[in-house]
Amino acid sequence: MMKRTTWTVIALLLILGLFPLTGQAAPLKNLSWRAEYYDNSALSGQPRLVRYEDVLDHDWGSGSPSNDIPADHFSARWTVNRHFDRGTYLFVATVDDGIRVWFDGKLILDAWTTGSKENLKAKVYTETTGNHELQVAYFENTGQAMIKFDWFQLAGKDEIAGAWRGEYFRNRDLAGDPTLVRQDGKVDFDWNSGSPDPRIPRDNFSVRWTRSIYLDAGVYRLRIQHDDGMRVFVNDYQVYDSWFDQGVTYQTRRIELQTGYHAFRVEYYEHLSNAVARMTIDDDPGNYGPGDGETTPPGETIIVDNLSERFQWGGPLSNRYAGYGSCYGNDFYWTYNSTSTPVNSGKWRSNLNPGDYEVYAYIPAQNATTRSARYRIYHNGVQSDRVVNQNNYHGNWVSLGTYQFAGNEQEEYVILYDNTSESTGSTRVAFDAIKFVKR
Repeated sequence: MMKRTTWTVIALLLILGLFPLTGQAAPLKNLSWRAEYYDNSALSGQPRLVRYEDVLDHDWGSGSPSNDIPADHFSARWTVNRHFDRGTYLFVATVDDGIRVWFDGKLILDAWTTGSKENLKAKVYTETTGNHELQVAYFENTGQAMIKFDWFQLAGKDEIAGAWRGEYFRNRDLAGDPTLVRQDGKVDFDWNSGSPDPRIPRDNFSVRWTRSIYLDAGVYRLRIQHDDGMRVFVNDYQVYDSWFDQGVTYQTRRIELQTGYHAFRVEYYEHLSNAVARMTIDDDPGNYGPGDGETTPPGETIIVDNLSERFQWGGPLSNRYAGYGSCYGNDFYWTYNSTSTPVNSGKWRSNLNPGDYEVYAYIPAQNATTRSARYRIYHNGVQSDRVVNQNNYHGNWVSLGTYQFAGNEQEEYVILYDNTSESTGSTRVAFDAIKFVKR
């Protein structure tokens, strides 16, 4: 009886070894790319080879993926479902020859031509957290064959792509927990004898700014200006150190970087008197706006200014003030804020064809001081809110995200109210131009 039981157990183990549990194999396939290779350059017919691949990073040289696939005139398609949190993502590809990329069925990158291409970029904002489908199509003509594709998160759901994370301390030593954490559009401040925020003293404070930027290989120049001390780090390597009391100092540093993400950190302290902190990067592509990158879709661009017939003011005209200079079209409106109940508003009607559009707001250089401007985007039956610190983006377009529009001008628009949760009349809300860029 003991021998029969033993042989029965062994037989069951052998059978289970021949048929692995699907629950063990499924996670690997869900995380891997399904690769389909074709013996032609048009993805036509049935694939000659199907397999799963962990990464999409191949350099076949003058060869091919398999003996079943010719060295020239072949194509491939990769498909995967991956988890993405709500936010803004940068997709990057290097390829020889052609590539197309879809995100949830929407074409986000199209370079279906022969020749070598480096660091093709596409920026995508997704409103939903969860699984999203990526599909990549590729063809090889003749000569070298290679493809590399990856992505990086530029900003989370409550963050603005391209912004610095600013941590403000009530001491000169960056000690303890920061009193204030906010998103700063630039490290470009001249507070004179004032302070960055009512919660921060005018003297004896410090700030740490951090930001990750995807850069192509090359030499970059850092322009640095400060009063008092400043330190700059790139990938935790210190490239500038002037940590002592001083008047306004201007310096430059040249750094050579390889292609990829790079972590920048700027540390600053103010002792007494004037406070100046500036650090800019020449040819900084960190916002990845229209026209940046070889494959940013040109698309249609529609700008609705505050003087356009598609702009509508809401509220008493006596509350609307005109502003001029350092704005879009040399004219904008502004008003004093309310706290909780809106009194004034500005509405920009879209007048768009159906499709996906990235929405931008222009922030003028004057009379835009609120830290809580809530832009409400109505699109395709959905309402989306983005809060912008206007005080940090003077003279800049700020991306409010990418949204799907149905082409209904009456029901699709951007509206900005004057209620900011700040003390009534304590700050100013600016209404300038809204830009819609086809994606």
